[in-house]
Amino acid sequence: MSKKQYTKAIKDFAKIVEMEPGDIRSRQKLAELYVRTNKSSEAYEQYEAIARYYSSNGFYLKAIAIYKQMQRLDPSQVAIYSRLAELNQKQGLVGNAMAEYRSLVDYYERNQLIADEIKTLEKMRDLDPDNLNVRVKLAEVLTNNDRKDEGFEEIISIIGVLKDKGDFDKCLKLYTMFLPHFPGNRQLQTGLAHTFFEKGDYVRGTTIIETLLKDKPSDPDLLRQISRGYAQSGNYLRAVATCRQLLQMDPSDLDIRETLIQCEIDNKHYELALNELEEWKDTFFKGGRLEKLKEYYEFLNSEMPHTTTIIQTLDSIYEHTGEGGKLLDIISEREDDIDTESSDLLSDSILGSVDLDIEGDEDASADSAFSYGILEDDNIDLLLEPDDEESSDNTCQEFSDSFIELEVSSNINLTVASATDDIENDTLFDLDLDEEAPKTVSGGRENLQADLEEAEFYLQQGLFADAARLCQDILAYAPESQECRHKLQEIEDQRNAQLEKPDSLTEVVVDEGEDFGFGDFDFDSELDQLQSIDGDKKKVFKTDVDEQIAADDMESHYNLGIAYREMGLHDDAISEFEKAQKDPLRYVDCLTLKGLTYSDKGDYSNAEKMFQQALASPQLEDIQQLNLGYELGLLYERAERHNDALVSYRNVLAQDSKYRDVTEKVATLKQRLGIIDDPSPRSATTPAQNTPKSEPDSPKRRVSFL
Repeated sequence: MSKKQYTKAIKDFAKIVEMEPGDIRSRQKLAELYVRTNKSSEAYEQYEAIARYYSSNGFYLKAIAIYKQMQRLDPSQVAIYSRLAELNQKQGLVGNAMAEYRSLVDYYERNQLIADEIKTLEKMRDLDPDNLNVRVKLAEVLTNNDRKDEGFEEIISIIGVLKDKGDFDKCLKLYTMFLPHFPGNRQLQTGLAHTFFEKGDYVRGTTIIETLLKDKPSDPDLLRQISRGYAQSGNYLRAVATCRQLLQMDPSDLDIRETLIQCEIDNKHYELALNELEEWKDTFFKGGRLEKLKEYYEFLNSEMPHTTTIIQTLDSIYEHTGEGGKLLDIISEREDDIDTESSDLLSDSILGSVDLDIEGDEDASADSAFSYGILEDDNIDLLLEPDDEESSDNTCQEFSDSFIELEVSSNINLTVASATDDIENDTLFDLDLDEEAPKTVSGGRENLQADLEEAEFYLQQGLFADAARLCQDILAYAPESQECRHKLQEIEDQRNAQLEKPDSLTEVVVDEGEDFGFGDFDFDSELDQLQSIDGDKKKVFKTDVDEQIAADDMESHYNLGIAYREMGLHDDAISEFEKAQKDPLRYVDCLTLKGLTYSDKGDYSNAEKMFQQALASPQLEDIQQLNLGYELGLLYERAERHNDALVSYRNVLAQDSKYRDVTEKVATLKQRLGIIDDPSPRSATTPAQNTPKSEPDSPKRRVSFL
């Protein structure tokens, strides 16, 4: 080998390996010689035998290093990624295992091996259950490949984790990502509305619930949510009406009763709130809501001072809460107010008349005494008397909610480590991480040569830290070894060179990782991207509604627009259709849907503009022309432009008399307009303005929609 006679050396080492198959050092030398002579397949075979030996004997880190060498020789061997993932997992290097699995996922995705992709993602999920990045990717793949039920379960589970954390921004992004895949799914739509509420967007939340209530107007869960939305958005009248509808279903629901009373107070209907409280205060008291009662009555007392009913109830409340001093303060304030009022009246009387009506003053004093007599009477039956067998300590119960926050780490980094990171952190090749290899270093010189060969092995594999550590161990028992000192210097030189420029092994590994890996999205900053790391880092999964879906993915924008329209979010739907119409194949369909959405909003002018724009499209097909003409007729009918509607329907009728119910539409409109004859239709692009009822339309040449 020193004379570079590699052919002869190969023959010699091949004979040794043949005679002693378990001689791993000789097999290692043979593999290296094959690499030097560009015999990759032979080298691969020898490395594979070495890797199997290390794996079966628990030397996982050594096995990982050999498999990485094999990966450099033949990157197309997909099985290596699987073996590397398993070995890293056994070694406890979860991050490295996940990186190898990601490489597999991307390879399977690019080659349409869906079953293998799903199995690998499931392994990743089981390996790191808290990694929401992987779970979202798994849900996406399941949903897109005829396994929607499993995908849906995964989505709901992920959203549950995020809701437990109170992270509704990320919930919103997941809803907007997956709703197009589950059109009409009430659970997702209701969840989206709830998420809007939690984010303080009550207008959009109530819009969705209103749409859902059209199908189930008596659904108590929907009514509860929309009552909250109305109350929070300041629509108190609707909130009160919804609460009363719920109370008809369940009069004992104190939560709804509280919402009703709060809405009356917020709407400054204090008398109505007081009436409601007086009717239900005993129920509130028995339900352990004494503190809430006290809050309501104290507020009403500040807005409606000197109201006897309020003071009587506060008297009972303070007796149970042991706050009698507050009642004395209220009485004292009331006496001061009445004394001031009496003094003012007396002063006015003196200034206005010479004759003092002392009897009037006495009457006033009597009235004042009467006013307070109620509170001083010891025989008053308190309105909120507790049961005789219950002590006052058990009457007022305080409840506190316990929140268990499920801490899901969102700082998980799925990106493939760079070459420099590998060198500095030794995450892939560091044999110093408590390796199980039973290496014994004795104090005798008989181990010197073996240890030097071991250090040379580490050096060749790029494991500089391990090679240096072993050399230090050698110097501990053989400090005079010049060969070891030279080896240590060689290690240091190669390490410095590596820091300046990654060695070929690490460089190739990282490059291949870029070819096969997909990146992650960081749930701390935003519901980031699951990326397919091709040469140009093409993004697979983005976060915001605009960022989640790639700009050129028009089908996703189109489907999302349909989902928004179904939920009554018209402006959002129009925005999505505008993005999707950049696709020439969907241009007419998107304009049509925009027109229908404007019509849903009652914006007939813009709806007509969209339909006319679609009719003028050069990509217009015959069936689309019929559909647009018919929809234009419906639009004119809604806008009570019956003459224009008749023109549109006649154009459709002239092309296809069996298209939907166009014949009946024409007959109905002719009867309404008093038209007897059936003249030739006018073009939908030039609608009639003032067609007389008694005279038929004059014949005109038929004009094409184009």
